[in-house]
Amino acid sequence: MKRPSLLMIQREDPPALSIQQLLAGDEAASGWRALAPHLGQGVALQLQDLAVFDFLAAGDCVARDDLALRFGAERIDFLIDSGLLIGDHAAHFDLLQRDALWQETGWWAPAAVAHSFGRWQGVDVDADQKREGKRSLSSLVERNGPPPRETLELRAREDWTTLPDAKKTPLDALFAQRTTCRNFAGDPPLPLPDFAALMHRVFAAQAVQMMAPGAVALKKNSPSGGGLHPIEAYVLVQRVEGLQPGLYHYHSTGHALQPLQALDALSVAPLARELVAGQPWFANAPVLVLMAARFKRNFWKYRNHAKAWRVIQLDAGHLSQNLYLTATEMGYGAFVTGAINDECAERLFGLDGITMGAVAVCGFGRRGGVRAAAEFDPLGVAVR
Repeated sequence: MKRPSLLMIQREDPPALSIQQLLAGDEAASGWRALAPHLGQGVALQLQDLAVFDFLAAGDCVARDDLALRFGAERIDFLIDSGLLIGDHAAHFDLLQRDALWQETGWWAPAAVAHSFGRWQGVDVDADQKREGKRSLSSLVERNGPPPRETLELRAREDWTTLPDAKKTPLDALFAQRTTCRNFAGDPPLPLPDFAALMHRVFAAQAVQMMAPGAVALKKNSPSGGGLHPIEAYVLVQRVEGLQPGLYHYHSTGHALQPLQALDALSVAPLARELVAGQPWFANAPVLVLMAARFKRNFWKYRNHAKAWRVIQLDAGHLSQNLYLTATEMGYGAFVTGAINDECAERLFGLDGITMGAVAVCGFGRRGGVRAAAEFDPLGVAVR
């Protein structure tokens, strides 16, 4: 038996007891929870279990009977059954493989826990709002008080150095028009040349250069940590002229779509909705692009690195801004969301969630003529 290669243990303080519970003699007890990425779900522990993990050094393999003799059979069998002690028997084959893959990929343990336990499965934002009621800003202020101020003022205003007015250029007008679209038109379909142009500007490699034997660098229109560009574009097509609805992968040097699964209009729509966690204002976009990270590519250079996973999130942000600006220039609406069902993304596009995983979903297409869902356009200049 061995302990997982990546494991964090969290102390859980109990909720405060009510007056009735106190009068009844109830006692609040703290607990412990194991967070192991290879499991993807927390496991409640007893304090005595921590001694087992303290005893087992990384890579140590100890027979079950020896552990049971030292720590008691009941707790050892619980840890084995829960997957926190991993054996080489058939029932643990998948756990052993997943645990090894997390380690081999080069994950920094805190990032691995955040990535694994931040995944969504089966979330439906719209259904939740209909069931529980939509949370308005007014209700949030009533419950939480006002948010922190919209700007940060560190010195008295008389101490500020006022800067000269910025000279406006056409780029400023484009920035002003950039807004998040929450109302997409159902038809007509997106012209194929426009789809191709946007994908090329945002996701294509503009140049390729060999940096060392076997190490190729890509020049794209956005920066990337270490110049590695680990984000891949997986495309869910709903309405594009000349393209079968379905799932594709965009090849960044070939400027081509690799077909993964052909679908029809009736079957692709519910998948789009599931992917964006039931957000109907995004699910109807003609094109949805899953930005998925090849973690193994980044971690090749930044193995067990505290900043590597964070930088990957920045890469997705750079790409989404380029998508917004390109779509706006073309007269289309665009969106990006991190509220996605990661499990759905992995299932649709064949990702293991360890060497490759979902980061965010963006999309674009013609704006609808009616604003059924609210949009933030205080300047009133968004493309219509």
